[in-house]
Amino acid sequence: MKRGVFHVHSVFSDGEESLERLVEIFLQSGMSFAAVSDHAEVFDEIRMEEYLRVCKSLSDSRFLVIPGLEFALHGGNIHILGYGITRRVRFGSMEQLVDGIHEQGGLAVLAHPPAGSINIIGSIIAKIDGIEVWNGRYDGVHAPRADSFQLLRRVRRQNLKTAAYCGVDLHKLSQTRKLLYANVDAAMLTRSDIVTALQAGRFTFHGGNIAIPSSGDLTFLQELSIAVKQPLCRPAAG
Repeated sequence: MKRGVFHVHSVFSDGEESLERLVEIFLQSGMSFAAVSDHAEVFDEIRMEEYLRVCKSLSDSRFLVIPGLEFALHGGNIHILGYGITRRVRFGSMEQLVDGIHEQGGLAVLAHPPAGSINIIGSIIAKIDGIEVWNGRYDGVHAPRADSFQLLRRVRRQNLKTAAYCGVDLHKLSQTRKLLYANVDAAMLTRSDIVTALQAGRFTFHGGNIAIPSSGDLTFLQELSIAVKQPLCRPAAG
């Protein structure tokens, strides 16, 4: 199993820490990879080249930095994470964006879905790779939101390949104290092996005492725990 964190922002966009410092912290926390997702709108070709150079320089046999970008659509109401991509994506629609991510061998994940997302993402339901059912910045680190799982279930009725994702949505150093993380059943610590394992659903996400399989299927006790904890721990994302 390869243990790693998802949805990480650095000084390349609006995070407060460098990728170098974050990798140090993640290694100390027992992680072996990080899927980063700095905001796409601040990147031009030169900045993208530097981003990829730093990600590569920080990757070795102990740790892997998987590059990615976060794309904002519909006035910022919808965010798509493109994990594992190495180029900017030019798009005029949500469907073109997801296709562009897939053309690069990446994964397209709907981040921190707002209420009513199902009415907006209709054109990509058959293509989306994942739904972020637990976002540490929006939902807190104690429990995910039940309505995100309801969205995932509705999407999976049409696309069983859509998986449950969690993300730290890391912007501040304080968020590294209690990380949501994934255990990924990948053969080797490479971008292609991690992405292949994720595509195949060979992973679970963990936070506190909650383990979420890629299917998003929860036990009755897990659903009860979420229902009890979530009203007490939904901080503003600010």
